[in-house]
Amino acid sequence: MDENRNASGNGERIEGTFPIRETNGDTKMKNISPSALPHFHGLTTEDPDTFLFEFAIICQTYDYAEDEKKLKLFPSTLKDATVH
Repeated sequence: MDENRNASGNGERIEGTFPIRETNGDTKMKNISPSALPHFHGLTTEDPDTFLFEFAIICQTYDYAEDEKKLKLFPSTLKDATVH
């Protein structure tokens, strides 16, 4: 896994960042309507496997194959108790 680099580029880890493959900012993201995304509220009546399956299908549909795209999109699917 690549390390996130600080401004001097010496490979020192930067606090608060995810260890995601570095990109030059050219990651193109298609706009997905919030109503198209599945939402997970953390309720006992929800099935996390079904939610993750639906999320994977949406990602395939909108060509979000790379992990960094999925990681940018995923937090917007979490609602209520799962956010805290």
